[in-house]
Amino acid sequence: MERGREIDEAGRRGELLAADGDREGALRTWAQAYGDIAPTTKRLAEVLAEDGDLDDAVSTWTFSDALRDNPLGRHQAYLNSLSEEGRQEATYDDPDDWGYLESERLAGLLAERGDDAAVAELRARAADGDGPARAALAGLEPPDRPTP
Repeated sequence: MERGREIDEAGRRGELLAADGDREGALRTWAQAYGDIAPTTKRLAEVLAEDGDLDDAVSTWTFSDALRDNPLGRHQAYLNSLSEEGRQEATYDDPDDWGYLESERLAGLLAERGDDAAVAELRARAADGDGPARAALAGLEPPDRPTP
């Protein structure tokens, strides 16, 4: 998906706000800039912020593909400082893995809140052999109920 310079500039503004300690401002800025292209990241950060964990919400955005792919952002500046070999090592990342981890964490947090759709998602993942989903379900269900 093509990104505009305005989005990249907003992403950098969010980084600066976070660096200055304005976590809420950073979260708002990133949600507005990237919410449409990173809805899982946005929702995960919102849930974490609602739970009072602003540091983790900021970290969620900071490590998101949306921010890491920003050509005006801190991560790109870091990559530019590396040798070609170092850049290749630093960018070896499977975005599908990161997206999966975010969605898994979001499902777990929502399931803890009693969200039926999230519980169903965890059950489906557990039925497919997903160990972390099984563990999340084990923490939600009474001990006398077996998990799939």
